[in-house]
Amino acid sequence: MRYGSLGQGGGATVADEPRVSNVGTAVGVKEIPYDYVATFKLTGNRGARSQDVITISTEGTFVAVSVGYSFVPAENAVAAPGAIPAPFTAAFAALFTSDVGRAFKAVAESALLRAGGVQFLYTIVDSGSGRELQNKAVHSVAGLGSADGERPFRPFARPVPFVPRATIRIEIEELSVGPLFKDGTLFLVLHGYKRLGE
Repeated sequence: MRYGSLGQGGGATVADEPRVSNVGTAVGVKEIPYDYVATFKLTGNRGARSQDVITISTEGTFVAVSVGYSFVPAENAVAAPGAIPAPFTAAFAALFTSDVGRAFKAVAESALLRAGGVQFLYTIVDSGSGRELQNKAVHSVAGLGSADGERPFRPFARPVPFVPRATIRIEIEELSVGPLFKDGTLFLVLHGYKRLGE
C-alpha cells in the first residue's frame, strides 16, 4: 500500500497499490518450460558443414531464453584399434591389467571433455522471417560457453520468440579434427518455454 495526499483532518489517506499482472501475457495463455534440440553427426574433418532444422509446433509461440550444447563421442572413438597412441599402450598396460582399451577410453573422454570438448562455428536463422541471430558464424566457446560449466551456457540478451510453424535453421562448421570427433554427436539446445494458446 502507499500513502496518498493529506485528507481534510490533516491525516494521510491510504490508497491501494495498483495491481501488477504479467504484462504481455494474454488471458488463457499457459506458459510451460520447453527445449528444442538440434543434433549433428560430426565427421572429424575441419571445415565440414552440417545443418539441422527445428520446426516450432502449432501449440503456441516458443520463447528461447538461452542456448547450450553438449558432445557425445562415438561409441568406439577412443577404443578402436590404433586409437591408442604408441607411448600410452605400455603405460596403460602396466597400470590396467584387464582392459587397456576401456581404460584409455575413459581417460581420453574425460580429458577431451575437460579440455573444452568439441569446437565449431555456428549460425542460427529463423527461416520463416529470414532473421539471423548473428552477423557472422560464431565460435562455440565465444557464443555458447563450454560444456564443462567453466563458462556456462549463454542467455540471450533478450528472449527470442518464434511463432508457431516457424523453422529455425542451425548450421555448424567443424573446427575440431581427428578420430575422437569422427561420428560423434553434437547436441545444440534452445532452452525456453512455450506459450500455449497463442
